[in-house]
Amino acid sequence: MNSRRGLTPERFVALVDEFRQKITRERFVARLTEVKQDELIDLVKLQAEVRARYFMTVLDLVQPNLADMEGKVEEARFYREMAEEIALGVQAVATAVLAKEIPVPGLDHGDEMSAELEKALQDFIKRSDEGGDWEY
Repeated sequence: MNSRRGLTPERFVALVDEFRQKITRERFVARLTEVKQDELIDLVKLQAEVRARYFMTVLDLVQPNLADMEGKVEEARFYREMAEEIALGVQAVATAVLAKEIPVPGLDHGDEMSAELEKALQDFIKRSDEGGDWEY
């Protein structure tokens, strides 16, 4: 029986995910200096404003004296698409903040890379280098 304890596939995937978070954060920081909490709040406010405009435009469709039905439908479509895109953006940003990919001043993001991850990745790279040829 092999008593050598290697890195399990589950742990390796968890370590790679932690590494992905670190790299994403580095790339994000290289492109933007910081994301302020107020900017995230403003994004959510924008989402609410655009949704409200969409609802108002849709409700305008039932006005008895509406002269340009096609134009109003096009306007509603515009606000709906904008609201959907902003909603996706809000969700993506929230997910990235929770995953510690996007640094936000005033939030505790913890260590960028745990000592365990650093060691495990170094060990994996060393074993990979010693292993020789790789087949993909």
